[in-house]
Amino acid sequence: MELPDLPNSPGLDLPGSQSNQPWECTTTGIEMVEKQSKLPTSSSRQYLHIKVEYAMRFPRLTAQIRRNGSSYQMSLKQVMMSGLIRVDEIAANYRWWYKAEVPFDMRTTPPRPFLSSSLLADGAERRHTTNPFPVPGKGIYRRPDVIIVKNKQDRWPGLAGTDTEGVMHADNLERLIEVKFPGDKLDREQYEEYMLIVGGTGQERRMTILEIYDCRPEEHKWSDQVVNVTMQAWKTSGEKYWPLAIYPPIFIPRPPTSPSPAKIQPWTHAGKSVADLSEGVINNLSSGWNALSTEMQQKLQSASGWLNDSGEWVYTQGQQAWRWASKTGRSAASWSDEQLRAAWHSIQRATDMSLEMLRRVNWVQVLTDVAKTVGVILVVVGVGALVVTLGIPEALIGAFLIIIRLAISAWGTLSTILGAGAVTATAVAG
Repeated sequence: MELPDLPNSPGLDLPGSQSNQPWECTTTGIEMVEKQSKLPTSSSRQYLHIKVEYAMRFPRLTAQIRRNGSSYQMSLKQVMMSGLIRVDEIAANYRWWYKAEVPFDMRTTPPRPFLSSSLLADGAERRHTTNPFPVPGKGIYRRPDVIIVKNKQDRWPGLAGTDTEGVMHADNLERLIEVKFPGDKLDREQYEEYMLIVGGTGQERRMTILEIYDCRPEEHKWSDQVVNVTMQAWKTSGEKYWPLAIYPPIFIPRPPTSPSPAKIQPWTHAGKSVADLSEGVINNLSSGWNALSTEMQQKLQSASGWLNDSGEWVYTQGQQAWRWASKTGRSAASWSDEQLRAAWHSIQRATDMSLEMLRRVNWVQVLTDVAKTVGVILVVVGVGALVVTLGIPEALIGAFLIIIRLAISAWGTLSTILGAGAVTATAVAG
């Protein structure tokens, strides 16, 4: 069943907040107000409405970095919407109508999307990069919330033009969409640069601004608060369970006889502050680990049981290996340099994560465990004050977490092992 169309949206008010005039609700749900141009189809409106409606459940949280006492705010509404689209992209091997947070190079005319730097062998068939910092520098990027493409089989998400390797691509950009949740703003510079991405003056129809309004009755809004309180129960009882109401809308093929819905992790409703999964055990407490569901802890136990153990990773030069030195007498885990390099290569192919980006990660948590049909765990990482989502294959999650830990505690040694050398050792810390 298609969602009903909303009335024609008022004109765009820039710069400033969502609108200079208060929005008068026409329904008792989550309303998406389309400004500048209508979405291409009723199907695209329905797809985005389902994602937005789900994302609106989630609060604004503080990412707490306990090892240095710092913190920053993150909007889980934006993280959740992007993460859910990213899972759909991965499930479809990036041959999908919708693409989340594609970085565009604003130095070119027209701005061109950055493609994967880890999949050069795929040539023109490369997907867009999921690294928010494809090349060093500031003022280079714009990352629109969503790009809708004309042909989902064509992974190129931009206007006609050449990529960084000189390969020509046809115009595949159907629509650029910027989503503004309550309280978000769209400034003039951001708007003008997004217009450059879609072709400049005369191409206004290629850009849609979605303003989101919560028009639910107060008693319905309170249901989100009930979920928040319920999901905090694990703090005192140790119970970690899944209200069916928060199964996320992820459109992946599942065997009809064995449905396996993805599950959002409890930390997303865990109060105001959330600890870093990579911080280790502090004062006999591993808050990052305890923020995960029982199911996720069990999944990580064999590969990353050290996350819930006090100790440290110690490097043995002669053996060219890292060994977990536990303070509790747990059995030792170890990773050789060769194993870490192989895992890092696989992580780069999946995420385009560079050593520069690795150096800047200061917070990490698991967002959702996706069904085995996809076989990925969506990881939310804090890079400076930016929160991004990465699709990490399940088989690599243990290696990813130890690499993050070593990047924090032993960057000089790790960067040399992974091939950083003198260049990336000078990367700017987050």
